[in-house]
Amino acid sequence: MVEQQKNTSFVTKLLQSSLIKFFLVGVVNTIVGWVTMAICAMALTHAFPDRSQMVYWVSSAVNIITGSIVSYILNKRFTFNSSTKGKDDMIPFIINIIVCYFLAYGIAKPVALMLFQTESTILNNLIALTFGSVFFTIINYFGQRFWVFREKKEK
Repeated sequence: MVEQQKNTSFVTKLLQSSLIKFFLVGVVNTIVGWVTMAICAMALTHAFPDRSQMVYWVSSAVNIITGSIVSYILNKRFTFNSSTKGKDDMIPFIINIIVCYFLAYGIAKPVALMLFQTESTILNNLIALTFGSVFFTIINYFGQRFWVFREKKEK
């Protein structure tokens, strides 16, 4: 019985962890964002075959915008149980997303191209976009956890 209580306590604490909740929300918004990003990248590559940089940045932006809308709604209520009004956390959330976006995708493209050079522009972009979204997720968690939805100390 005591062992079961310890296991239940550990499982309960694990499921209540903001990191685990962030991961679960991340799975949902990643699927939504990646699907829209991949469709956008393939469509734009076919429409503008000589505009690889434009395809990369537009596709990654579509991913971030779509995923961020899902992320804001779910993380505010589910992950961080924030009771702040939209005006109190919306601007920091947007700033966090913008900083994470340019940092993650700005680093990911040259690193991915350096590590994986293929003949296919679509494949090169998808590899770079995948690296960018993974890096974005990592730094975005810390920004949301410790800045956007941090627990405010009562005065």
